[in-house]
Amino acid sequence: MAALPRRLRSAMARRANMTPLRLFNLVLNRLEMKLGRTRLISRPYELCIDVSNKCNLTCPFCPTGRREHGRGKGHVALETFSAILDELAPYVFSLELFNWGEAFFNPELPQLIEYAHRRKVETSISSNLSFRLKEDYLRSIVTAGLTNLTASIDGADQQSYEVYRRGGNFALAVENLRTLVRLRRELNSRFPRLCWQYLIFAHNERRVDEARQLAHELGLDSFAASGGLYDEPDWAPAGDHSYQYLEMHPNRCPWLWRKAVFHWDGGMASCCSGFFKHDDFGDWQPGAFRQLWNNEKFVAARRIWTEKDSPLPDGHFCTSCDKVRFYRGLPLHSKMKPPPQLREQASG
Repeated sequence: MAALPRRLRSAMARRANMTPLRLFNLVLNRLEMKLGRTRLISRPYELCIDVSNKCNLTCPFCPTGRREHGRGKGHVALETFSAILDELAPYVFSLELFNWGEAFFNPELPQLIEYAHRRKVETSISSNLSFRLKEDYLRSIVTAGLTNLTASIDGADQQSYEVYRRGGNFALAVENLRTLVRLRRELNSRFPRLCWQYLIFAHNERRVDEARQLAHELGLDSFAASGGLYDEPDWAPAGDHSYQYLEMHPNRCPWLWRKAVFHWDGGMASCCSGFFKHDDFGDWQPGAFRQLWNNEKFVAARRIWTEKDSPLPDGHFCTSCDKVRFYRGLPLHSKMKPPPQLREQASG
């Protein structure tokens, strides 16, 4: 059985939010995934709610950055957020407050974090931090109980940073991190844990060590460098940094068993890749999550993995996923080429 996600292992190690019901649901969920059940008794033990799908940057390989019109722009309402969390909080350990946009653009973000904190659910945000944030506002984020904050900064200076993070301000992002480190110290808090995330492309591959050193000097908790996903081969770094995701869980897509993903408008996606409204698997309705979690689209998606020799369902969102196509030995849609060892694994 695949290893537990890092953030979940961390939470369990601290016993910060362990309850008998959460533990039972976790074990049942992992068992159902291992057995290949497509209709689930268990609930997801991870949750993602995209609290805002607005963003200030124009990153070239992100549909939000390209200003594609996948759905209307907006912020999740506190009423919708609390209703989803009230139903799922007894089962989930962690909640991501981001997907296709900037969580900080939701004016009720501190209240959302605090609500989840009261329900003993760990919270995470990934942000470019490339906008002005008042110190009092950042203090409210710390005191609300945010668990993890990842800063997406793909460079070691403005020149290397802005090639991908178009419209971003490197110095401003670093300054916001510096302020968060100081506020955390002043408030005598270990949280949020702060991580510098660095996506590696051809143009910034040689600057990773400089960024890592800066993260250390700032006093951040961690630095994570990984291959970025891109649509053009010219962006490919010299090293084999891409396609790590194809190696993970090669016989299952864990999203379909362990994680529920909601857009700001209540639409439910199969995973973090769902962007367009027409690709939603359904819509949130109070008290009806179990039916949504086991509807026709979710069951068909799980069968893609449990019945490998069956035909792929026509028009299903998951059939366009390169992870599915890799698993089924089909040509990949992406222009990236996986490393030789992965090509051998797929054909073997």
